[in-house]
Amino acid sequence: MKALVSLFCFILICVVGTAPAQQKQKTVKSKPDLTGTWLLDPSRSNVGSSRTPDRPLKITHHDPELKITCRVEYNGQVTGQDLIYYSDGRGETNPTTMFLSTSTDMNPQGHDKDVTKSKTTWSGNKLVTRSTLRSLIAGRVLEFDIIDEWKLSQDSKTLRQTSRTVFRQDTSGGVFVPANRPDTKRVYNRVPD
Repeated sequence: MKALVSLFCFILICVVGTAPAQQKQKTVKSKPDLTGTWLLDPSRSNVGSSRTPDRPLKITHHDPELKITCRVEYNGQVTGQDLIYYSDGRGETNPTTMFLSTSTDMNPQGHDKDVTKSKTTWSGNKLVTRSTLRSLIAGRVLEFDIIDEWKLSQDSKTLRQTSRTVFRQDTSGGVFVPANRPDTKRVYNRVPD
């Protein structure tokens, strides 16, 4: 009888001891691989139409490193930009892709030295990047949190990017109240290899 109880306890310890390791493996496996070439689907996105043809995004993903290569056309010339993110939260510095200005000069080359610092982590099966956008407007520094979420569809054929802009309350006694801005949604379709 003691041998049977001992055997039962041994089996129970083995099962309970390996359950956390198996659960950890499932957690690691549940992170999607965003690698691929992706083309914006304007009919499923809420961004304005572009005057130039959309260029595909190329994503190379070896967790924790995610590299996004974008190509844009400006004045007939195609230029590229490589953005690197780390999903382990260590932080990253990339060329700025978004800026807020009161200037009428919206030339992207005028902002080619601007950088954005961000932190990227997994939230379930979504990759979330958080950064802060600062701008000097009417002599005041205004800050906005930018939250980008990337989520791969179950069939791995579409990638959704949702960008949220959150105004940080002005603590300097100013009376600036920004308009509510809806989340920006970009839906990308996988381009077959």
